This record gives sequence, C-alpha cells and structure tokens, in this order.
Amino acid sequence: MEDKEIVKVQDPKSAVEIQTQVNLIQKVMKQVMKNNVHYGTIPGCGPKPTLLKPGAEKIMMTFRLAADPIVEDMSTKDEARYRITVRLSASDGSFVGAGIGECSSNEEKYKWRKIVCDEEFEETPEDKRREKWQKGYGGGKPFKVKQIRTNIADIANTILKMSKKRALIDAVLTATAASDIFTQDIEDMPSEI
Repeated sequence: MEDKEIVKVQDPKSAVEIQTQVNLIQKVMKQVMKNNVHYGTIPGCGPKPTLLKPGAEKIMMTFRLAADPIVEDMSTKDEARYRITVRLSASDGSFVGAGIGECSSNEEKYKWRKIVCDEEFEETPEDKRREKWQKGYGGGKPFKVKQIRTNIADIANTILKMSKKRALIDAVLTATAASDIFTQDIEDMPSEI
C-alpha cells in the first residue's frame, strides 16, 4: 500500500461560506442583472443561462476582483489567433483564479463575410470565395449565399477582444464557482450548432 500524503488546505471555506457565495451570486442575478444583457438563455441548449461579459463584470464587482490578462499571440500571416489567460485577484492582491480563452480568424464566423455585390464575388480569387448552403428561415427552403474571405487585418482586434472575453468569463465562472448557475460561450457558437 502506498503512503498517501495529506495536503492541508490553508484557510478552507466552510460549507456555509460557499453557500453564502452562491446565494450572493443568485441575489445579484435576480436584483441587478438583466436577461439578454448580463446573461441569456439559448434555445435548445439546456435550462442554464449563459453568462455574458457584462454579467461577468458584475460578478467581479460583487467580489471586488481585478482582472489581469496575459496575451499569447499565436498569429501567422494567414491567421489572427490569440490565447489569453485572465488572472483574477482579490482586493488584497491575493490570487483567486484564472481562465483561458482563445479565438482565431479561422473560426467560421470570422473567416467569411457576405459579399457586397456579385461583381465583388466574381473579382475575388477562387481560393478566397465560396458558396455555402444555409438553412431556410422559419423552416423555409435551404439556400446558397456567396461569401468571400475576410481580410484578417480588419478583424484582428475583434479576435483579440473575443479571446479576452472568453478568458474573462472562464475566470469568473471558475473563481466564483458560478458554473452551477451559468454556462459559457454558447452565445458565441454558430447558429447551426
């Protein structure tokens, strides 16, 4: 039989403290947060609401947490791509938790855009244009849309901000144990999923 080392946790939270924290998040959700502003329920994705960036900021304010983003630029000449780690600290400077978020210009919703006109489509090189089938609205017939590749420079800042948002929400959910109340990033998923 192996010797098992017992690790002593410094100043562990009691069950009462944990329940108080959960109750506080629920109270803030009911009294301060607004549906479709701070959180939202995505049809077909279960009963748990998705935490949005404004809601994550409200929870940070509630617990007096400060965010420190650490950016890792993984971009190439053909892709804007960032991974961000957001470290959360309490008002006394102590580390509370961290979250990671990543975003890429190769994600479907950033990689392609609708054309301005048919001439734009025809003048775009073949390897930077496509026709894609989409579901019909309200159960209507599927249809094709013409798209061209997005200029990476036009969306690089959006990619950076989205990766930061994803990391921030992950950090807040992790550090405050709010995952049993909220989920994350479902609002960022393409509508087909």
